[in-house]
Amino acid sequence: MIKKQCQILLFLAISLLLGCDKVIDSFKESLRSGSIAYDDVEAPLSEKAKKYKNALNLSNDFLRLWQKKDFEKIYQTMIDPEVKDLLRVEKLADIYKNVNNTYGDFVGYKPSQWAFEPKKAKKQYFLFSIKSITHKKRKLNYIFQFVLDGEYKKLAGFYVREKPALRAPGQLINSKQ
Repeated sequence: MIKKQCQILLFLAISLLLGCDKVIDSFKESLRSGSIAYDDVEAPLSEKAKKYKNALNLSNDFLRLWQKKDFEKIYQTMIDPEVKDLLRVEKLADIYKNVNNTYGDFVGYKPSQWAFEPKKAKKQYFLFSIKSITHKKRKLNYIFQFVLDGEYKKLAGFYVREKPALRAPGQLINSKQ
């Protein structure tokens, strides 16, 4: 059920922001710290990934506040004004509760684990920062959406998905996760 809610939130956020109906893959620009078979690996940012340092930092800052259940600070400091109506404090708290009820308590994450997937939706470009998160019952992907502006200071979306067995670059949106 939580998976369906998060997917609905993803498409609602993109649709409201853009009125888009199709997301186009950018295979060449997808980057990760591990391999396709084992993506839960910590590593320094590669030369190509250094341009996404702010996205990684904000994703990690979000997770530190998430663990503390400081949804108010997440809302006030990290959510883009364009989507604040969609990602209110109450919605963030509800996502947290549903995820933990379904998958067990948040156990942890690796700060230097990273994956980035830039995507184009009509005339708007986004960057998705994907973090592998351990819960008691299973690993999940926490996906942070940014406008692809080179700054990555505010979130345009946040989603939680079950971690697939294998995920090739560019499979973020079109896969059956």
